[in-house]
Amino acid sequence: MARHQDLDNDTRLEKAEVTHAEDAVALQDHQTSTWECARKNPKAILWALYANLGATLVGYENLALAVCLALPAFQMKFASEVDGHLIIPAYWQSLWNAMYNIMQLFGSLTAGFVQDKLGRRAVFLLGVIIVSCGIALAYLAETPAQFMGAKIISGFAVGAFQTTTQTYVSEITPLPMRGIALSLNILMMNVGFLIAIFATYARVNVMDESAFRVVFAAAWAFPGVLALGLPFLPESPYYLIMKNKRDQAMKHLIKISSADEDLDARIKHIEETIEAERLITCEKASFLECFKGSNWRRTRIILICMYMPQIAGSSLSSNAPYFLSQTGLSSGLIITLMQIGLGVSILSSLVNIYMMTLFRHRPLMLFGMSICAIIYLIMGIAASCPQSEKTLLVIGIVMQFTCLAYGPAIGSSLAVAGEVSASRLRAKSQGIAFGFQAISSTVWVTVLPYMFNKDEGNMGGHIGWVFFGMTILMMLAVYFDVPGTKGRTFHELDIMFEKKIPARHFESYKTE
Repeated sequence: MARHQDLDNDTRLEKAEVTHAEDAVALQDHQTSTWECARKNPKAILWALYANLGATLVGYENLALAVCLALPAFQMKFASEVDGHLIIPAYWQSLWNAMYNIMQLFGSLTAGFVQDKLGRRAVFLLGVIIVSCGIALAYLAETPAQFMGAKIISGFAVGAFQTTTQTYVSEITPLPMRGIALSLNILMMNVGFLIAIFATYARVNVMDESAFRVVFAAAWAFPGVLALGLPFLPESPYYLIMKNKRDQAMKHLIKISSADEDLDARIKHIEETIEAERLITCEKASFLECFKGSNWRRTRIILICMYMPQIAGSSLSSNAPYFLSQTGLSSGLIITLMQIGLGVSILSSLVNIYMMTLFRHRPLMLFGMSICAIIYLIMGIAASCPQSEKTLLVIGIVMQFTCLAYGPAIGSSLAVAGEVSASRLRAKSQGIAFGFQAISSTVWVTVLPYMFNKDEGNMGGHIGWVFFGMTILMMLAVYFDVPGTKGRTFHELDIMFEKKIPARHFESYKTE
């Protein structure tokens, strides 16, 4: 019975390969350089940047809260006094962050379902409406419980934005620049971080409630800009083809394609890719299918990639202002360190865009993680020395320089996570991806305050040892299980996953 099923799968695979044997579009994609493709497709780049405004909002939302935790005015409103210090109870910090991330999980999974029912544009609209309500509640919050309600609402919208952005960008950008376009997510998120830092820096010396309320209100700018562009946003041609709306797919493809693009050939290429996947699986697209057969391997790779932000210290960095305030550094120095770190992060992301044109994803991911391992080792060693102003400064500086790894580690992992899923399952795979990221973030943002708070674990910089060990394990997982996807069409990836090509051989494998 199993043998018969294997033969059926081989037959389906051979049919799919024959269908694509002389795919001129795929050949053109392979022969076009990244920069030539970017020059010919400015509309696709602009819409990819527009879609990533959601990522900018995510960055702003995440860091605005983190930095406000260190503002004296915010502490006077929501903190309690412990041994002469204003301390925001660990349980409230954990609840705010945990509920925000848990709702990201629900937002991601809901978006994965709604995208396939109503389209990518519909989810962007839903996200704009919901996040605007969350921002309003954060601005008006008078109690920790009300503020938690704001984080619950915003978290759902953020999860929807993240999932839909990566799905949409992977489907509208041509192959030569697809990986770079997917890595824009981390660059735009860092821009959001930087905007949050500068917005908060101007409020450090303000001692009334406007110090933090103005910061929260400024977040309305992001859904506002998104709302202005939504009427003009092209729908994903992949979604329209999956809904058998070929004429509409052609209409929207014109809005994102270059003037000399062979639109009929491109539409046929999309149709053949989706049909080939149907021949291979013969199943209806569902969340459950993501955990079956070769799709389970794809999902596992996505989960590894989506844990990368934790390796690069995203949860640690989001708690950095409050963590550093507990180590004794002043608010002014903390924000200065944050600005430096974010500047480095943006530079890292920009450099990585160029590096991705020269190197493949796997080496870049391993390089980024090596940087993290060294930084966490230094952090742990510094914490093991007698505490002084110098050791505290070392811990603060090296914590910010995990941002060096954001480009190669997170940017490249986002590219892989966006490319490995099957076209029919992409929306649902990205829902699972960002849902898992939300779960892992929830665990860490819940645990971290208890690890470093003076009234709890009081670990301080010794947290570096924990992250050092985790980074080494992650490097092994990437080396043995995460393939290189650069320069591969979605159909080529389908073939290699069905043939169970080992991760280390993906880059050298030649499809027939």
